Amino acid sequence: MRETWVSTVLLCLLTAVPAVGQGRSQPDLRPGLQIVIQEDRYRLEAVTFQQMIAVLNDMRLEGERARLSQGLTVYKVVPRWKYQPNGGDCAVISAEVKVEITVKLPLWPGFATATAEHRHRWQGILGSIREHEYEHRDITIESAGELLESLLALRAGTCRALNRAAESALAIAEEALRSRHAELDGG
Repeated sequence: MRETWVSTVLLCLLTAVPAVGQGRSQPDLRPGLQIVIQEDRYRLEAVTFQQMIAVLNDMRLEGERARLSQGLTVYKVVPRWKYQPNGGDCAVISAEVKVEITVKLPLWPGFATATAEHRHRWQGILGSIREHEYEHRDITIESAGELLESLLALRAGTCRALNRAAESALAIAEEALRSRHAELDGG
């Protein structure tokens, strides 16, 4: 019997303005779902609290003409599926979805010398940005799990038709994920 692996890559950048949200806990991972999460910090060019607020209020992490953003979630989704002809039709016999997520958060160098009040306020600001970006992280993981389930359920009359169905499922998942992220960002 012939087995074939197919792999496709989704790559997206998400910008997010700070919003108070509830970052969900890490979901239970299904077999076939591989998640790699990294948190990076970018340095704010500000020493005082007032400078930090001004820099954050004008921050555009994706470039000069991008939307305002203080946090950024970058993800790459790589689904792979293995199929096999089986008595007149073709079925997915295994699938995996690998997700790499990087959450970028600000680092305020003036924190160490700030007043207790300003440190407390900074921690609240950073917490809000982190919670919002973790919502993006969680949406991405949840969507990857849904994509995995969709791939595992695929069957078609031919393996060519199965590949087209898998590519279609991938395109639908990608659009749904973009929509969910946009909804979280209020747009």
